[in-house]
Amino acid sequence: MRYKALLIDADETLFDFHAAEENAINEINALVNICDADAQKNYSAINAQCWRDYEKGLITQDEVKVRRFREYLALYGVDADPVLIGEKYADALSKQCILLDGALEVLDTIKGKLPIILVTNGIGRVQRGRLDKGNLWHYFHSVIISQEVGTQKPDPKMLFAALETLEGVSKEDALMCGDSLTSDILAANRAGIDACWYNPKGKQLPEDMHVEYEIRDIRDLTSIILK
Repeated sequence: MRYKALLIDADETLFDFHAAEENAINEINALVNICDADAQKNYSAINAQCWRDYEKGLITQDEVKVRRFREYLALYGVDADPVLIGEKYADALSKQCILLDGALEVLDTIKGKLPIILVTNGIGRVQRGRLDKGNLWHYFHSVIISQEVGTQKPDPKMLFAALETLEGVSKEDALMCGDSLTSDILAANRAGIDACWYNPKGKQLPEDMHVEYEIRDIRDLTSIILK
């Protein structure tokens, strides 16, 4: 096999984050009496912007957790503590383990043939709770979570932290797979690690980024990693 280790993203690569987010925010909406057909879409936009600012190093992860709900609650004129609501949301999200179609098949096929390391920008108890919920820990050699490492993709240190959990595996021996250009692919480019872009919507690759592989179906990852 060409590679000795697979580094892989979590949300929207293995997990259906949008479905999980919708379930979790619906719990919050019921709690604070927000009744709006566009509420989930509005929260998702606020949350996505907060995470983009986090990836750019403009805010901390703790600020993400509070700012997104400060803005969301303010949008609907709800007088509630954004810190408390953020904690309740994290609890709800940690109970969501919805895998994308084909993800479990990929993990089953690759597991045991080479180590798989989950590398995710996220909150520790949320990501760990989801792995507990789905009984997925046995698929991964290690799990690297940005909150626990103290940095986030696209910082290449996230990927180097993953490699440090392995013996005898250099960056030339690893493949990073993920859906996000600004997080996963940029981190791989900065780290000098081969990149596989999971691109189900057929987006255009920017000229200043490089990928070794581009796939539309996550199942296609197995033929790349095991050849």
